[in-house]
Amino acid sequence: MEKEQHNTVVFNSSKRELFTANSGYKSMQKRLRAQWKIQTMKDELTLERLRGVKLWITAGPREMFTASELEALKHFLDGGGNVLVMLGEGGEMKYETNINYLLEEYGIQVNNDAVVRNVYYKYFHPKEALVSNGVLNREISRAAGEVITGSIEDENVGNNAQALTFVYPYGATLDVREPSVAVLSTGSVCFPLNRPVMAFHQVKEAGQLVVSGSCHMFSDQYIDKEENSKILDVVLQWLMTDNIELNQIDAKDPEITDYTMLPDTGCLSEQLRVCLQEGDENPRDFTSLFDMSLCHFTTDTLPQVIR
Repeated sequence: MEKEQHNTVVFNSSKRELFTANSGYKSMQKRLRAQWKIQTMKDELTLERLRGVKLWITAGPREMFTASELEALKHFLDGGGNVLVMLGEGGEMKYETNINYLLEEYGIQVNNDAVVRNVYYKYFHPKEALVSNGVLNREISRAAGEVITGSIEDENVGNNAQALTFVYPYGATLDVREPSVAVLSTGSVCFPLNRPVMAFHQVKEAGQLVVSGSCHMFSDQYIDKEENSKILDVVLQWLMTDNIELNQIDAKDPEITDYTMLPDTGCLSEQLRVCLQEGDENPRDFTSLFDMSLCHFTTDTLPQVIR
C-alpha cells in the first residue's frame, strides 16, 4: 500500500521553470511514464501537495521560492521524498532564484559561473562542453554499464574518469561539501578545471537529493548526445531504487581542484589607474646629486675668437 501511494513524479512549473514535462523534457517524461505517474505542479509548494510524491523535479527555476516552500521541501526530503534540482550557467544570479538556500543545508551550492570548453571539438559553441574524463565515482560508470577493463574493486584502476563521455551544455559548477558526494566534474579540458557539476546527497534514513549545474543536459536537445541518457538512467536509478551504492573511496577523495578566482581583465581594462613608482632614496651628501660633467667651461676656442 505504501509503495502504491508514493508513485508520482512531479515536474515543478510554479517558478517559471526553463523546462517542464511538456516543454523540453518530453524524452525524460516518456522514460518516467513507464513506471510512474507524471504530474505538473503549477501551484505554491506545500507539504500537503507533496503527499504521495516519490520525486520532485525543478529544471531552471526563474523565480524566488518562499520560506514556507523551502521548508516544505526540507520536510519532504526528511520524510523520505526525493528531489532533483537543475540550474544553469550564471547560477542563482542569472536565474533570479534562491534554491541555494535549500541546497546549502545539505552541503551543495550552485556557483554563479559557466563551464566553457577550452578547445573546439565536435560542438560549435564553447559552452556546449564535451567532457570525456569527468566521472568522479566509479559506481556511476558501473551502473551505466561502462566499466573500463580491470577489476572494479581495484583502487588503482586507471581510467574510471574516462568511462563515460557527456555533453554539459550551458551549465555552472558546484561547491560540494561532506556529507554530499560529487559524482561528475568538468574534467581537464573544460574551464574551470576539475570542478564538480553533479552531486548526490543521501539524507540520513530519509530521502535523496541530486543537484546538476545544467538543466539543458537532460533536455530533449541534448539527452541523446554522447552518453547523457545513460547518466540520466543512473540518476533516476539512484533516486528511485536502492540498487546503487556510491564508492566510498572516491566519495571521500574525489579528483577535484580548488576553485580559483581570476580577475575580470575586460572590466579592469576600462578602469585604468596611474602606477605610482617609488623613487630612489636621496643621499646624505646632496652635492653628489650634481653631475658637473654635463656642463663645464673651456677656453680651447678663445684664441680663434680673439683673432
